[in-house]
Amino acid sequence: LPPLTPQPSKDLTMFVPLSQAPYDSPLIFEQVTEPKLAQRFVRLGISRGDVVLRMSEEARACPVRVRTPKGEAVLATGMASKVIVHHDDGHKTPIAEMKPGESGHVEGVVCSPNLEQGLAVLGIENDAAITMLRVIPPMDYIALFEGSRMFIPQGAAAKIWGKIDDMEMQFAVARRDSLFSITKILGGERAVNMLTRMGLTPGAELRLSSVRPAPGTSCVFKDQTVLATRSGLRLYLRPDLEERILVEAP
Repeated sequence: LPPLTPQPSKDLTMFVPLSQAPYDSPLIFEQVTEPKLAQRFVRLGISRGDVVLRMSEEARACPVRVRTPKGEAVLATGMASKVIVHHDDGHKTPIAEMKPGESGHVEGVVCSPNLEQGLAVLGIENDAAITMLRVIPPMDYIALFEGSRMFIPQGAAAKIWGKIDDMEMQFAVARRDSLFSITKILGGERAVNMLTRMGLTPGAELRLSSVRPAPGTSCVFKDQTVLATRSGLRLYLRPDLEERILVEAP
């Protein structure tokens, strides 16, 4: 038999970022160009050559309340969609797609390193046990800050970490009329920038006055794309993450 010769590897110019790939057509996953994100895909079981689908349907997810090894936590839609849970029966879903009462362990996250660190503060990290408690409606948090009323959206309230007396918690679960001291922002750069512009930085103090349903708010992600795998796993991706994923249209 003639000696076997290695097959030449494909030129990366043959591939396109997921952001430029067609919707609703089978795609061949090639690689992730950012090392940390690539490691997360490996942990989630997504390998070169896998068939994936960039879905045209709107990404939907709602805020949820979960139980972690550190207690109960409120996850805004973006947070709940970025954490992948391995269920007891073997299938994997984002927290955002779990049903009340379902349990499993964290298989991985698909988010920025800063948000990953913030989730770890809540007890949400690789292999941690997690239980979905309930879906909660989008809410606005009205707070007293520097003598004035301030409206804080739920996504921001879930990312403000601080303490009342000596008890640490998210502002999203703070007691009304108690002095809350901010110690950390749990989100990525966008969340930090938004809260900084509002003056909500470590060291600031505020009091929760009331909570009310957010008017005109739905559970639709306007800036998220859903990437589905053959196994049924769905990943919710921001545009910047789509740019780092290379695929081939067969």
